Amino acid sequence: MKKKMITVLAATLLFTGVSATIPKVDAATNKPQIEVLLDARKMAFPDAKPFQDDSNAVMVPIRFVSEKLGAKVGWSKAGGKQVVTLKTDKHSVAMTVGSATAVVDGESKTYDSKIILKQSRTFVPLRLVSEGLGQTVNWDQIGKWVWIGSQEVPTLESLNLKTQAIEPFVKYFNQRKNMYFLNNIMDVPYKNVITPKLSDLPFQMDNSRKTIIYDIKPITIDGVDYLQIRTDVQPVALNYLTKKEDLRNRSDRKNLRNKNSDGTYFHYYSLVAYGDADLHKIIDKNPLTVKDLDYILLSYVSKDSLVLMPNPWIN
Repeated sequence: MKKKMITVLAATLLFTGVSATIPKVDAATNKPQIEVLLDARKMAFPDAKPFQDDSNAVMVPIRFVSEKLGAKVGWSKAGGKQVVTLKTDKHSVAMTVGSATAVVDGESKTYDSKIILKQSRTFVPLRLVSEGLGQTVNWDQIGKWVWIGSQEVPTLESLNLKTQAIEPFVKYFNQRKNMYFLNNIMDVPYKNVITPKLSDLPFQMDNSRKTIIYDIKPITIDGVDYLQIRTDVQPVALNYLTKKEDLRNRSDRKNLRNKNSDGTYFHYYSLVAYGDADLHKIIDKNPLTVKDLDYILLSYVSKDSLVLMPNPWIN
C-alpha cells in the first residue's frame, strides 16, 4: 500500500479524534459500515457484522475471523461462565464472556472492552484476536476500515475476475462522440469487459501512477447528491451508464476535492449535470438519482478491459 494508514497503538481500536476538513455531509449519508480487510481484501461476514462498541473498539464475531486467521476455536465452561479459546501453532488466547481480561500466550492482559454475546454470536475486540494471533492491525480512520496483515493493494488484473464479451454493452455508447470510451488510453479497442463489485475494492489502476481506488459511495452534501470516490492521489475518470441506455459524462468537482489526514483524497462527482439537458434534446423529466445508474464506468483502470462496476445501491 503506497500511503501510510493510521496505526492504532492503544489496546483496542479507538478513534484517533483526528478528522479532515470536509464539506457538510448530510448525517443520514455519513454512517459507514465497519469493514475488515485481511491482506487488503475485504472479509464478507455472512450474518453478524462488525461494529464499534461504546469504547469505540471494533468488535467482531469470534469464530469467523479467527478461522480466517488460521486458528482453531474452542468453547468450554468454567465457574458457570463461557470460555473461548483460540489456538494456532505459535499462539494461544483464552477469553471469558463478560470479562475484559484475556490470557494471551500465557500472559494476562486487560482490554477496554468485554467479550460479549450478541445476535447469538460471541463478539470480541478485534485487536485482542489479531494481536493475540500474531497479526498486524491498522485502523483506517478515514474509511472506517480495519487492515489486518499486508496492506499492499492488488491491481485489478491480479484479482483474476471473470471477463465478459463487450458487445452487450455497446448500446450505452450509441452516440458517436462516446465511442472513444470503448478504446484504451493507447486508442486500442478493449478486448472485453470486467465488472468488479464494490466488495472487490480496493485495487490499483493500471496506469503510470498505479492509482489506488479505495471506495465509492453515494453521498449528499448540502442537499446535493454525489458519488464520492476515495483514491490515494489523483481523481478517476468516471462516467455513468444509465437505465436510458446512455452515457453521462462526469468530472470531479475540484471545489469539493478534499485531502484527508492520511494523504488520501475524496473526489466528488455530481449525479445531476446541466449537460444532461442536451443528451436527448430534452431535460430529464426527473433528476438523475443513484438508482438510475446501471453501471459506473471507470476509465483507464485496465489496458485490456473496459471496467464497468454494476450499481451496488439498487435494492
